[in-house]
Amino acid sequence: MKKIAMFALAASVLCGCAPKESDTVKMITEATFPPYEFLRGKEIAGIDVEICRAVAQKLGKKFQCETVDFDSVIPAVISGKADLAAAGITVTEDRKKNVDFSDPYVKTGIVVVYKKSNPFKDRDQLKGKKIGVQSGTTSETFVTDELKQEPDRSKSPAEAVAALKAGRVEFVIADIDPAKNCVKGEEELAISDFITSEEYAVAIKKGRPELLKAINETIAEIKADGRLEKWVKEFTEEADKLKEK
Repeated sequence: MKKIAMFALAASVLCGCAPKESDTVKMITEATFPPYEFLRGKEIAGIDVEICRAVAQKLGKKFQCETVDFDSVIPAVISGKADLAAAGITVTEDRKKNVDFSDPYVKTGIVVVYKKSNPFKDRDQLKGKKIGVQSGTTSETFVTDELKQEPDRSKSPAEAVAALKAGRVEFVIADIDPAKNCVKGEEELAISDFITSEEYAVAIKKGRPELLKAINETIAEIKADGRLEKWVKEFTEEADKLKEK
């Protein structure tokens, strides 16, 4: 995800003070990005949730998770409304100016979702076309910065793909995992190979070295003991089942 936001504007909306030491670690996310985060009824579940829960356990604290629109995820940690931001967040140089990032925990990238009746061949084919994206993501940035045009913005990859199916856009650009989830069971749709290479990491407010150390240690531990691989498998399977319903 992936994602870029207008930090100064959003932070002014989400104003707040730096969090005081408490017995709770609060995670902020955007729960429409399976298998990393999604709603299981009213519960927020997914790979990112388990990573942040493990951080809270390492610190000996309670865990709390809240979902907001993606554009508000990083501003929430900048303003102190949350301790951790994890929502399939792509590490970018622009974001590094505003937050500190953990070590990456997955390598990924963005792809093109297209109708088989209008197959995607190469990036040049995207120029001048109406392209759907999730607002605030690196998919949006790709369209504005690389293609030098304005995309059709949606609140989620699923909403963007719905626009594609309805013929309101010609292509959709999204992260590989939600793209796979959106295409599953859709005979008319397909996805391309990666058109970019990205890494996801946990974001926190600058100036919290002890928290950053705990996150990095947790990421190393869950990779080494197999928990991360287990969560990827389990939540991918669960997200697939939810798609089938």
